[in-house]
Amino acid sequence: MDVLRRSQTTMYPGGLTVENLAGEHVPFNPRQIHAALTALTNDPTVVHRVESLIVAQLAGFDVVATGTIEATVVDTLEQLGYTNMARSYRKQQHA
Repeated sequence: MDVLRRSQTTMYPGGLTVENLAGEHVPFNPRQIHAALTALTNDPTVVHRVESLIVAQLAGFDVVATGTIEATVVDTLEQLGYTNMARSYRKQQHA
C-alpha cells in the first residue's frame, strides 16, 4: 500500500490546467479523478492502474477541457475492459 501512495505523489503533471465549462482555467486536481474512480470500485489496484494511465495521457497537455478529461476516463476504462465502470462513470458525470 505504501508503494501506491508514493507513486501517486509523483505521477501527477504539475503544470496542467483545466478549462471548465465556463471557460475558466483552474489547476488540475488529480484527487477528483481518484475520488471518481474510488466511487466506482473498492479495488485499489484497479483504481491505481486506471488512474495512472489517465494521468499519463493527460500529461501531454498544457491545458485540457473537462470534456476531454471525461472522455479520457471513459475511453481508458473501456479499453481496459471495465465497461460497466465506464457506464457508471458517464451516469455519475451527467447526473
